[in-house]
Formats: sequence, structure tokens, C-alpha cells
Amino acid sequence: MTKISRILLAAAPLVVIATGCGSHATPTSEGHHHNARSHTGTPSTSPSVSPSSSAPSTSSPSPVQTHSTPNSPVLTSAPPAGGVAGSNQVKATVDSVQSDGTVQVNGETDNVYLIHTTLRNPTTAMILFQLNDIIVAPKGSTASSSLNDYSMKGITQQNSLFPYPIVPQHPEAVVVRVPSGQSVSGDFTVEVPQASAYGVALANTTGYVATFSV
Repeated sequence: MTKISRILLAAAPLVVIATGCGSHATPTSEGHHHNARSHTGTPSTSPSVSPSSSAPSTSSPSPVQTHSTPNSPVLTSAPPAGGVAGSNQVKATVDSVQSDGTVQVNGETDNVYLIHTTLRNPTTAMILFQLNDIIVAPKGSTASSSLNDYSMKGITQQNSLFPYPIVPQHPEAVVVRVPSGQSVSGDFTVEVPQASAYGVALANTTGYVATFSV
């Protein structure tokens, strides 16, 4: 996967706090339902970017804080070499977050973010990482999923974290393979209810991979 080919200049940078992969009890907004074909987009009035040193950018990077001892998933047993490991065993980092405007979802205004993410597989097995294995939601809320890649603004076949074709209504069918000892990087979008801060988490883990604020 390639990294973000272009990042919009930001008037108000988002602050990203990367913590490495955690074992996370996921965030969602209760009562927030998505009609895949009933949203309309509006341009962002203040797109913001928080690139890391590993993401190309035409603007100065925002500070990124990492924990000296990042949380790690709890492995009940080592996956067999050449087998398949659980998606919660991936090491995920959020490299940058960019505001991508808003959409109307069932009469509510959701924010859209373009998120550049790196997935690293430290195990001896293949990790099959599904579209619904990464969750973005208002910080402190509870969630089992998020609206990933419903908006394809800024996503191309070259920079997408997930392989084409992307069918967000069936996220379990959208899978990126992360080979043993290797990493994949790319972009995905998320539509989230408006909030001042958000958390990025992995399904079936506890703790945030990263948090960012508007």
C-alpha cells in the first residue's frame, strides 16, 4: 500500500495522540444508524491535518505523543506459523488525520475524516484485517463498529488501506492481508457524529490506538 499522495493544507490542525496498538473496548454512538444512500456531502470549512514524520505533507507536522510503553493485545496462544492470526494481534498506528467535510445521515450532520493508518503484523501467521476491525467514534463512547469507507472522498485504488472493491455495507467481506513480519499502510475514511475528540480503536481489544481532537 502507498502512503497518502496528497494532504490538504489545514487551517486548524487536528492533534493526534498515537499510542500504538491497544487491547480496546470499542467506542460507537448509540442510536446512530446509517442509510448508505441517504447522505449528502458538504465541503469542509476548516480541513485539518496532523501528519507524522512518516506521512508526506506540505505543512508542518502537528505534535504526536506516544506512550513509552504502548499497550499490546493479549495473546491467548501463539498462532501457528503459516496459519491465520486474529486481527486484534495487529500493531496499528495512526499516521495522520485530515478533516474531509460533513455528510447528512438520516437528518444528522456527521463529520468525515480521512485517516492514514499503518498495520504491522508481529506474528508468525497471516492477519486478515477486516474493514470493521478498526473503529472510530467520539472519545469515551461505546461502539462495536463505525461507518468506514462510506465516503470515498480522497480514496483511490492506489492509496486505499483496504483493497477494491470496497463494499462498506458488508465490511466483513472487505479484507486487507497483512503478511507475517510485514506492514501495510493506506487511507480509509470514517463518518462520525460531531464531537470535540475522537478515539481510534481495534475490535476485540481494550484501549485506543490513537485519539485526535478538532
